[in-house]
Amino acid sequence: MTGQERRRQIVAVATGLFVKRGFKGTTTREIARRAGISEAVIFRHFSRKEELYRAIIDSKCDDSRGRSRLMAALEGKEGREVFREVAAFLVREHREDPTLMRLLTHSALEKQDLSEVFIKTRGLELIEFLEEHVKKLMRARDFRRADASLAARAFMGMVLHYSLSQEIYGLKRYRDWPDKRVVETFVDIFFDGMRGR
Repeated sequence: MTGQERRRQIVAVATGLFVKRGFKGTTTREIARRAGISEAVIFRHFSRKEELYRAIIDSKCDDSRGRSRLMAALEGKEGREVFREVAAFLVREHREDPTLMRLLTHSALEKQDLSEVFIKTRGLELIEFLEEHVKKLMRARDFRRADASLAARAFMGMVLHYSLSQEIYGLKRYRDWPDKRVVETFVDIFFDGMRGR
């Protein structure tokens, strides 16, 4: 294997084990055994756990050129279309592959660094992006005055709670809606609320 192929293999094996056993229940020895390599090979590619965490996040979030797939999808979008794209992207991604959501949940519950790394590298980037769009809509008087950061988090809260409840808690066994309906409903609720009085 090339160095890149070996890195991808280690990331894939580690991701699968972290999802099943959590971070505390997974050792580098187990990752190495499952990958058919020695622990030394893991440490040659990832000298610290944080490097492995970053590689896992990148493998789930980036395109082949190393750009965030979500941020690339938002390029050139304005107004309502920004929020529609964010909701559609996240609902679709979480439905098709809930692995990252599971990893972030494990990490937060076990007080591991993966969730912190994710928030610093991806989460805040998206919240700040949405916050700027909320401010822009306020300046255009399309939205009433409010705390833009809280408004951005409120929107993300709807989307992320829906994905968590459907994909992690299993509520989709009882009620499942087409993605388009979910997205349009959330965007309508958000825009109606932000237009307000």
